[in-house]
Amino acid sequence: MLVSSKVPQGVRISGLRNGRLLPRPVPRASVRVRASAEYEALRGKVAYKASSGDPVELLSLWEPYPTSKAVIPFLTHFADLTSWEFAQKLVKHIPTLEGSGVRVFAVGLGSVSNAQEFARTLNFPLDRLYALPEPSLYRDLGFSAGFAPDLDVNPYLKLLPMLAGIGSPGTVQEVIRGYVGDQAAKPVFDSPTPFDVLGPGYQRPFELATLRLFNMMGILPKWNELCPPDPRLLTQQGGCLVFSGEQVVFKHVDSGILRYADVDDILKAALQADYVPTTSVVAAAEVLEE
Repeated sequence: MLVSSKVPQGVRISGLRNGRLLPRPVPRASVRVRASAEYEALRGKVAYKASSGDPVELLSLWEPYPTSKAVIPFLTHFADLTSWEFAQKLVKHIPTLEGSGVRVFAVGLGSVSNAQEFARTLNFPLDRLYALPEPSLYRDLGFSAGFAPDLDVNPYLKLLPMLAGIGSPGTVQEVIRGYVGDQAAKPVFDSPTPFDVLGPGYQRPFELATLRLFNMMGILPKWNELCPPDPRLLTQQGGCLVFSGEQVVFKHVDSGILRYADVDDILKAALQADYVPTTSVVAAAEVLEE
Protein backbone atom coordinates (compact mmCIF):
# COMPACT_ATOMS: atom_id res chain seq x y z
CA MET A 1 0.00 0.00 0.00
CA LEU A 2 1.36 3.32 -1.00
CA VAL A 3 1.09 6.30 1.25
CA SER A 4 1.64 9.70 -0.23
CA SER A 5 4.72 11.37 1.11
CA LYS A 6 3.35 14.82 0.27
CA VAL A 7 1.86 16.57 3.24
CA PRO A 8 -0.24 19.67 2.56
CA GLN A 9 1.30 22.82 3.89
CA GLY A 10 -0.04 23.74 7.31
CA VAL A 11 -1.14 20.14 8.11
CA ARG A 12 0.58 18.02 10.74
CA ILE A 13 0.69 14.19 10.63
CA SER A 14 -1.18 12.64 13.53
CA GLY A 15 -1.41 9.01 12.45
CA LEU A 16 -2.84 6.56 9.92
CA ARG A 17 -6.35 5.22 9.38
CA ASN A 18 -7.15 2.79 6.58
CA GLY A 19 -3.85 3.60 4.99
CA ARG A 20 -4.53 7.31 4.88
CA LEU A 21 -2.81 10.13 6.62
CA LEU A 22 -4.92 11.84 9.25
CA PRO A 23 -4.47 15.61 9.22
CA ARG A 24 -4.36 17.35 12.54
CA PRO A 25 -5.61 20.91 12.26
CA VAL A 26 -3.14 23.53 13.24
CA PRO A 27 -4.52 25.39 16.28
CA ARG A 28 -5.61 28.90 15.51
CA ALA A 29 -3.39 31.56 16.97
CA SER A 30 -5.21 33.35 19.75
CA VAL A 31 -5.18 37.10 19.50
CA ARG A 32 -5.89 39.96 21.81
CA VAL A 33 -6.17 43.61 21.04
CA ARG A 34 -4.00 45.93 23.04
CA ALA A 35 -5.87 48.80 24.68
CA SER A 36 -5.29 52.25 23.25
CA ALA A 37 -2.68 54.44 24.91
CA GLU A 38 -5.48 56.84 25.82
CA TYR A 39 -7.39 54.06 27.56
CA GLU A 40 -4.28 53.17 29.53
CA ALA A 41 -3.81 56.84 30.43
CA LEU A 42 -7.27 56.78 32.03
CA ARG A 43 -6.54 53.69 34.08
CA GLY A 44 -6.86 54.50 37.78
CA LYS A 45 -7.77 58.13 37.09
CA VAL A 46 -10.60 59.69 39.08
CA ALA A 47 -12.93 62.59 38.34
CA TYR A 48 -15.65 64.04 40.55
CA LYS A 49 -19.35 63.84 39.79
CA ALA A 50 -20.88 67.28 39.37
CA SER A 51 -24.15 65.93 40.76
CA SER A 52 -22.73 64.79 44.09
CA GLY A 53 -19.00 65.48 44.33
CA ASP A 54 -18.29 61.77 44.66
CA PRO A 55 -15.06 60.47 43.10
CA VAL A 56 -15.55 58.12 40.15
CA GLU A 57 -12.95 56.08 38.31
CA LEU A 58 -13.33 57.14 34.69
CA LEU A 59 -12.93 53.65 33.22
CA SER A 60 -15.90 52.47 35.28
CA LEU A 61 -18.26 54.60 33.18
CA TRP A 62 -18.38 52.17 30.24
CA GLU A 63 -17.56 48.53 29.55
CA PRO A 64 -14.25 47.41 28.00
CA TYR A 65 -15.99 45.62 25.11
CA PRO A 66 -16.22 46.70 21.45
CA THR A 67 -20.01 46.93 21.69
CA SER A 68 -19.70 49.54 24.45
CA LYS A 69 -19.27 53.06 23.06
CA ALA A 70 -18.41 56.23 24.94
CA VAL A 71 -18.01 59.86 23.90
CA ILE A 72 -15.79 61.79 26.31
CA PRO A 73 -15.26 65.50 25.68
CA PHE A 74 -12.43 66.86 27.82
CA LEU A 75 -13.50 70.47 28.23
CA THR A 76 -11.26 73.36 29.11
CA HIS A 77 -12.10 75.16 32.36
CA PHE A 78 -15.74 75.97 33.09
CA ALA A 79 -15.37 79.74 32.56
CA ASP A 80 -13.86 79.34 29.11
CA LEU A 81 -15.65 80.35 25.90
CA THR A 82 -14.46 77.11 24.30
CA SER A 83 -16.24 74.95 26.89
CA TRP A 84 -19.42 76.98 26.67
CA GLU A 85 -19.62 76.95 22.89
CA PHE A 86 -18.83 73.26 22.57
CA ALA A 87 -21.27 72.25 25.32
CA GLN A 88 -24.06 74.25 23.67
CA LYS A 89 -23.56 72.23 20.49
CA LEU A 90 -23.05 68.84 22.12
CA VAL A 91 -26.07 68.96 24.42
CA LYS A 92 -28.43 68.98 21.43
CA HIS A 93 -27.10 65.60 20.32
CA ILE A 94 -26.89 63.73 23.62
CA PRO A 95 -30.38 62.18 23.16
CA THR A 96 -29.37 60.88 19.71
CA LEU A 97 -26.15 59.35 21.01
CA GLU A 98 -27.66 57.80 24.10
CA GLY A 99 -30.65 56.57 22.11
CA SER A 100 -28.15 54.56 20.05
CA GLY A 101 -26.49 53.12 23.14
CA VAL A 102 -23.52 55.51 23.22
CA ARG A 103 -22.61 56.82 26.65
CA VAL A 104 -21.77 60.50 26.93
CA PHE A 105 -19.98 62.19 29.79
CA ALA A 106 -18.00 65.41 29.78
CA VAL A 107 -14.97 66.14 31.93
CA GLY A 108 -14.05 69.75 32.68
CA LEU A 109 -11.27 71.51 34.54
CA GLY A 110 -12.12 73.03 37.88
CA SER A 111 -14.00 72.28 41.07
CA VAL A 112 -17.31 70.49 41.56
CA SER A 113 -18.97 73.81 42.37
CA ASN A 114 -17.59 75.24 39.10
CA ALA A 115 -19.12 72.30 37.24
CA GLN A 116 -22.46 72.72 38.99
CA GLU A 117 -22.69 76.39 38.03
CA PHE A 118 -21.70 75.53 34.45
CA ALA A 119 -24.43 72.89 34.19
CA ARG A 120 -27.03 75.13 35.78
CA THR A 121 -26.29 78.09 33.50
CA LEU A 122 -26.15 76.10 30.24
CA ASN A 123 -28.79 73.48 31.08
CA PHE A 124 -26.14 70.80 30.62
CA PRO A 125 -27.11 67.45 32.20
CA LEU A 126 -25.57 67.44 35.66
CA ASP A 127 -25.30 63.65 35.73
CA ARG A 128 -23.18 63.69 32.54
CA LEU A 129 -20.63 66.15 33.90
CA TYR A 130 -17.43 65.53 35.88
CA ALA A 131 -14.82 67.86 37.34
CA LEU A 132 -11.03 67.54 37.42
CA PRO A 133 -9.22 69.88 39.82
CA GLU A 134 -5.77 69.56 38.23
CA PRO A 135 -4.38 69.13 34.68
CA SER A 136 -2.11 66.07 34.82
CA LEU A 137 -4.54 63.75 33.01
CA TYR A 138 -4.88 66.23 30.16
CA ARG A 139 -1.10 66.28 29.78
CA ASP A 140 -1.04 62.46 29.77
CA LEU A 141 -3.61 62.45 26.96
CA GLY A 142 -1.46 64.77 24.87
CA PHE A 143 -3.63 67.87 25.15
CA SER A 144 -1.92 71.24 24.74
CA ALA A 145 -0.87 73.08 27.89
CA GLY A 146 -1.12 76.40 26.06
CA PHE A 147 1.43 79.17 25.74
CA ALA A 148 4.77 78.75 27.55
CA PRO A 149 3.60 76.17 30.09
CA ASP A 150 6.94 76.13 31.90
CA LEU A 151 7.22 79.90 32.16
CA ASP A 152 6.72 80.97 35.77
CA VAL A 153 4.41 83.93 35.26
CA ASN A 154 0.80 84.65 36.08
CA PRO A 155 -1.42 82.46 33.83
CA TYR A 156 -3.62 85.46 33.11
CA LEU A 157 -0.64 87.02 31.35
CA LYS A 158 -0.27 83.89 29.23
CA LEU A 159 -3.85 84.23 28.02
CA LEU A 160 -3.13 87.49 26.20
CA PRO A 161 -0.72 86.03 23.60
CA MET A 162 -2.99 82.99 23.22
CA LEU A 163 -5.88 85.26 22.23
CA ALA A 164 -3.54 86.64 19.57
CA GLY A 165 -2.82 83.11 18.32
CA ILE A 166 0.56 82.66 20.02
CA GLY A 167 0.65 79.17 21.48
CA SER A 168 -2.94 78.83 20.26
CA PRO A 169 -2.87 77.98 16.53
CA GLY A 170 -6.04 78.75 14.62
CA THR A 171 -7.62 81.00 17.23
CA VAL A 172 -7.36 84.22 15.23
CA GLN A 173 -8.82 82.54 12.15
CA GLU A 174 -11.66 81.15 14.24
CA VAL A 175 -12.46 84.57 15.68
CA ILE A 176 -12.52 86.04 12.16
CA ARG A 177 -14.80 83.21 10.99
CA GLY A 178 -17.27 84.25 13.65
CA TYR A 179 -17.56 87.67 12.01
CA VAL A 180 -17.38 86.84 8.29
CA GLY A 181 -19.51 83.68 8.42
CA ASP A 182 -18.90 80.25 6.94
CA GLN A 183 -20.76 78.86 3.92
CA ALA A 184 -19.73 75.32 4.88
CA ALA A 185 -21.03 75.51 8.47
CA LYS A 186 -24.54 75.10 9.83
CA PRO A 187 -26.50 78.05 11.22
CA VAL A 188 -25.67 78.82 14.84
CA PHE A 189 -29.23 79.48 16.00
CA ASP A 190 -32.06 77.00 15.52
CA SER A 191 -34.91 79.47 15.99
CA PRO A 192 -35.69 82.38 13.63
CA THR A 193 -33.32 85.34 14.00
CA PRO A 194 -32.60 88.59 12.13
CA PHE A 195 -29.70 86.72 10.48
CA ASP A 196 -32.28 84.89 8.35
CA VAL A 197 -32.46 87.89 6.02
CA LEU A 198 -28.98 86.84 4.83
CA GLY A 199 -30.32 83.48 3.71
CA PRO A 200 -30.88 80.04 5.28
CA GLY A 201 -28.76 76.94 5.65
CA TYR A 202 -25.33 78.30 6.55
CA GLN A 203 -23.48 80.25 9.26
CA ARG A 204 -24.22 83.87 8.47
CA PRO A 205 -21.81 86.79 9.06
CA PHE A 206 -21.71 87.91 12.70
CA GLU A 207 -23.94 84.98 13.76
CA LEU A 208 -21.25 83.06 15.62
CA ALA A 209 -19.70 86.28 16.93
CA THR A 210 -23.09 87.16 18.42
CA LEU A 211 -23.29 83.82 20.24
CA ARG A 212 -19.79 84.40 21.62
CA LEU A 213 -20.78 87.85 22.81
CA PHE A 214 -23.83 86.37 24.58
CA ASN A 215 -21.60 83.73 26.18
CA MET A 216 -19.10 86.32 27.34
CA MET A 217 -21.94 88.29 28.91
CA GLY A 218 -22.98 85.11 30.71
CA ILE A 219 -19.48 84.27 31.93
CA LEU A 220 -18.22 87.59 33.26
CA PRO A 221 -20.87 88.14 35.99
CA LYS A 222 -20.27 84.56 37.20
CA TRP A 223 -16.50 84.50 36.82
CA ASN A 224 -15.86 83.73 40.49
CA GLU A 225 -18.35 80.85 40.43
CA LEU A 226 -16.97 79.37 37.19
CA CYS A 227 -13.24 80.12 37.30
CA PRO A 228 -11.04 77.24 38.53
CA PRO A 229 -9.28 77.61 41.89
CA ASP A 230 -6.01 76.48 40.28
CA PRO A 231 -4.92 79.26 37.87
CA ARG A 232 -2.77 76.80 35.91
CA LEU A 233 -5.99 75.51 34.37
CA LEU A 234 -6.69 78.81 32.60
CA THR A 235 -4.40 78.02 29.66
CA GLN A 236 -4.82 74.23 29.54
CA GLN A 237 -6.54 73.09 26.35
CA GLY A 238 -8.75 70.05 25.98
CA GLY A 239 -9.92 67.59 23.35
CA CYS A 240 -12.34 64.78 22.71
CA LEU A 241 -12.13 60.98 22.65
CA VAL A 242 -14.58 58.41 21.31
CA PHE A 243 -14.06 54.88 22.60
CA SER A 244 -15.25 51.52 21.36
CA GLY A 245 -14.46 49.38 24.36
CA GLU A 246 -10.75 49.86 25.05
CA GLN A 247 -10.04 51.31 21.62
CA VAL A 248 -10.03 54.95 20.56
CA VAL A 249 -11.90 55.38 17.27
CA PHE A 250 -11.72 59.19 17.25
CA LYS A 251 -9.41 61.70 18.85
CA HIS A 252 -9.36 65.46 18.58
CA VAL A 253 -6.74 67.64 20.26
CA ASP A 254 -7.75 71.28 20.62
CA SER A 255 -4.95 73.31 19.04
CA GLY A 256 -6.00 76.44 20.87
CA ILE A 257 -8.83 78.61 22.14
CA LEU A 258 -12.13 77.96 20.27
CA ARG A 259 -10.52 75.10 18.31
CA TYR A 260 -12.73 72.31 19.65
CA ALA A 261 -13.90 69.13 17.90
CA ASP A 262 -16.57 69.20 15.19
CA VAL A 263 -19.69 67.65 16.72
CA ASP A 264 -20.67 66.08 13.38
CA ASP A 265 -17.35 64.22 13.28
CA ILE A 266 -17.98 62.97 16.82
CA LEU A 267 -21.43 61.72 15.83
CA LYS A 268 -20.11 59.93 12.75
CA ALA A 269 -17.37 58.22 14.74
CA ALA A 270 -19.65 57.18 17.60
CA LEU A 271 -22.51 56.03 15.39
CA GLN A 272 -20.28 54.71 12.58
CA ALA A 273 -22.53 56.38 10.01
CA ASP A 274 -20.80 57.06 6.69
CA TYR A 275 -17.66 57.86 8.62
CA VAL A 276 -14.47 58.50 6.68
CA PRO A 277 -11.34 58.48 8.88
CA THR A 278 -9.45 61.77 8.98
CA THR A 279 -6.36 63.00 10.74
CA SER A 280 -8.46 63.22 13.90
CA VAL A 281 -8.86 59.45 13.95
CA VAL A 282 -6.54 57.19 15.84
CA ALA A 283 -6.02 53.72 14.36
CA ALA A 284 -6.07 52.11 17.73
CA ALA A 285 -5.90 48.33 17.29
CA GLU A 286 -2.69 46.36 17.58
CA VAL A 287 -3.07 42.58 17.22
CA LEU A 288 -0.67 40.43 19.21
CA GLU A 289 -0.16 36.72 18.68
CA GLU A 290 0.12 34.77 21.87
